Amino acid sequence: MGCRFMKYFFKKKNITDPSVGETLQAQRQQKKLSLEAASAATKISVKYLTALENGDYKNLPDGVYARNFLREYCYYLKLDCKYLLESFKEEINLVKIEEKDRPVFSRQLPKRQYFFSLPKVTRNIILLIAIILGFVYLGLRIEQVIAPYRLTIDFPPENYVTSERKITLTGQAEREARLFVNNQDVFSDETGRFSQEVNLKEGLNVITVKAKKKYGREATAVRQVLVK
Repeated sequence: MGCRFMKYFFKKKNITDPSVGETLQAQRQQKKLSLEAASAATKISVKYLTALENGDYKNLPDGVYARNFLREYCYYLKLDCKYLLESFKEEINLVKIEEKDRPVFSRQLPKRQYFFSLPKVTRNIILLIAIILGFVYLGLRIEQVIAPYRLTIDFPPENYVTSERKITLTGQAEREARLFVNNQDVFSDETGRFSQEVNLKEGLNVITVKAKKKYGREATAVRQVLVK
């Protein structure tokens, strides 16, 4: 394939001729122009002008855009636009041939080859660690999903005795818990704190607080309040 590249090169372009980029750079320097000045005059970024002068065609936009940049630059430098466009086309084709002829394994080396190049014992250890970590992660996720919500009642304490007919129940649940006090929905704040007034009757009152999540078990707390 290398012979085909050299044959194409000598057929299309004399090896002693300056490249498109060399011609552009020489003309610009002869006119004592900076890349910044050329960029301001042509409205082409310094990045693309540099790529043209260096023959760095990979950093140029594809197709007609690159040719338009070259045409505009040629007009600005007062060069033979038609000749340089033809030469530019030939150089682009040469770059494509080089890329095509380059061995596949020199262009990319699959990252997974590094893993398979390790000793078998090392590979097995890495796989074992990965499996263990996977099970640990899965276990933690399952626990988060199915574990009951933590629920604490701050007031009233257990076996509370009062003469009042109304108390304010307060407590703490996990964030986003769905709360019920005696089967009635209760809302909590963003930290999980909740507060709810509860009417009492004379004698023994049982207050049941439940917290639940979609796929988890319920957390339940019970308080008995005696009104005398």
